[in-house]
Amino acid sequence: MPGDIAGPSVAGVRWTRWGPVLVLVLLAPWSAEMAWGGFPVTLIVPILLFLAPLYGGAALLIRELARRTGRGWPTILLLAAAFGVLQAGVVDQSLFNPAYGRYDFQHPVHVPGIDVSLYYLVAFLAGHVVASIAVPIVVAEAWSQRPTEPWLSRRALGVVAVVYALASVVNHVGVKEDEGDGFQAAPLQTAVALGAVLVLALVAWWWPARPARPSRVPPPWALAVVGFVAYLLYLPGEGAGALVVAAVAIALVVLLVGSWSRSTRWTSRHTTTLAIGAFLVGAVAPFLNEPYDVEVSAGSELLSDLVAAAVCLAVVGATLARRAAYPLAR
Repeated sequence: MPGDIAGPSVAGVRWTRWGPVLVLVLLAPWSAEMAWGGFPVTLIVPILLFLAPLYGGAALLIRELARRTGRGWPTILLLAAAFGVLQAGVVDQSLFNPAYGRYDFQHPVHVPGIDVSLYYLVAFLAGHVVASIAVPIVVAEAWSQRPTEPWLSRRALGVVAVVYALASVVNHVGVKEDEGDGFQAAPLQTAVALGAVLVLALVAWWWPARPARPSRVPPPWALAVVGFVAYLLYLPGEGAGALVVAAVAIALVVLLVGSWSRSTRWTSRHTTTLAIGAFLVGAVAPFLNEPYDVEVSAGSELLSDLVAAAVCLAVVGATLARRAAYPLAR
């Protein structure tokens, strides 16, 4: 009888609305800072929750601003670059710090005057654009039945903005007192960073929409290969030669993907598999990188790396299953 037909549960409705938001808020800090392994297993959850307002807040703000105003991926990527400069140049100031923990982020390939390393500039920007913002947004939207619509009300968006601002202040103060060793960027460095943020934000806002055209695109699986290989190998070393390789690789990927994505045959499956390919770097990178704590035992490091790789594979598997369950919602 009609009365026996149950409607969607309250929990189901809430997940449909808030589930993708939660995925984005948690995946952004994981992908940005924790997917590379090296954290003590007992600290993974506390660190993730501590970083969520910062990285998750930024990713959610960028995603909502772009979707609410009808803008697309060029705007998201440019705002992601602006966030990368803001985070590394102003919030934690790692971009200019010669003694950030055990790292000298002013070298190699040092630029005198502004005292910045071109190597770390490229590494930080690429990491924030891809890992902190773009990939988490793509994965979260793959979990949504409204992938191109706003998820938050204006009031909720304002709350997220306030939380992100407070998290940035906490991160700035905490880093300065801990890994930053009391470092304070020079006024010129801060001014240049803020100027770059402003320029990137303005370009993102005024980026013109381009009409789609009926051109050929690679199959989705090929985009996964492109994402994995490009993100794993785009910066093969720390010297000037490696930076040339990185510049060519980044330009090539931007041109190719930019051209393919303007095709009428490009679908959200292509976007998702491209992002998943980049995210899958997290399945191998933990075993290639040094741990954050150099005094950690070999066994603890291996366990941490295995957990990071397992989380990566679980996220990929769940995302692909979710897409298969809702193929018409894209």
